Amino acid sequence: MELITVAAFKAHARIDGEDQDSAITAIVDAANAHVAGFLDIAEDDVPTYEPPADVKQATLLIASHWFENREDSFPGTIHEVPLDAHEVLLNHRGWAF
Repeated sequence: MELITVAAFKAHARIDGEDQDSAITAIVDAANAHVAGFLDIAEDDVPTYEPPADVKQATLLIASHWFENREDSFPGTIHEVPLDAHEVLLNHRGWAF
């Protein structure tokens, strides 16, 4: 699922050039997969799902965080996923009990 593109991420992060494209592609793919899994978006829904602007922004925040913090995260130091991004995504998450 492609919520954000490499081009959108590079524009967001103000990255010019192509020397980091392989790392950026991996991070963008991981952020897209993370958000799709968090929101429980099935592969069958992909052709009809149009992500709202805030979901795209949350995905950009996650990708940016992972790009800037490519080393391991330790509890209590930095969060693996920005909390504000998850707060946005919680508004779009389907809940079932």
